[in-house]
Amino acid sequence: ISNIISVKEVKSVALYSWLFTALMTVQWISAIPIIESYSDLSPDRIVLFNRIEQLVSPLTLITQLTLTYLVISYLGTSMILIVYGLLFIVVFLLYGLMPSVGVVVFSQALLRVFEYGFNKPSREIIYSQLKKKDRYKSTVFIDTFVTRFGDLTGSLFVGLGKIAAISITVIPLLAIPFAGIFSLTGYKISKIFEEKFKNP
Repeated sequence: ISNIISVKEVKSVALYSWLFTALMTVQWISAIPIIESYSDLSPDRIVLFNRIEQLVSPLTLITQLTLTYLVISYLGTSMILIVYGLLFIVVFLLYGLMPSVGVVVFSQALLRVFEYGFNKPSREIIYSQLKKKDRYKSTVFIDTFVTRFGDLTGSLFVGLGKIAAISITVIPLLAIPFAGIFSLTGYKISKIFEEKFKNP
């Protein structure tokens, strides 16, 4: 906890993880009404979820085996961290302006493949650059408490929107500025670690 407050590198990684899980929760809750409109029958929705898993799992595996190293080597971790927020902006625009089951399937595949194929490995590379004490203590705290707090934050964001009688299709659009902050945080992380290596 003290590292998150006082160590700039750890604080930036914690903020990034918090924003990521909050945004992922917002997009998932925003997708639920779209899926519910697909069919009133629970078995139909279960089949749809199954098809999404059947699409995402092999795509993720293929990406990890063939593209992860090449893309991270070519773009660098900083670009991966920045691009993630831009992908959330695209997804939120689609949810808000063109909500459909096809959009949900596309968005789930895009975000989850990018997360497991590129962003999570990039975060692990960032973690590996922290001091040993920070890496083994702070990252465990971030990956448990901070990410769960992100889930709660995303749920509260959607919940407050519902209390304010904001349409569920508008809520993703309201989350777009936070996706922009997410990209900006990724950019700042890259700059912080660049400075660290220049002035160890």
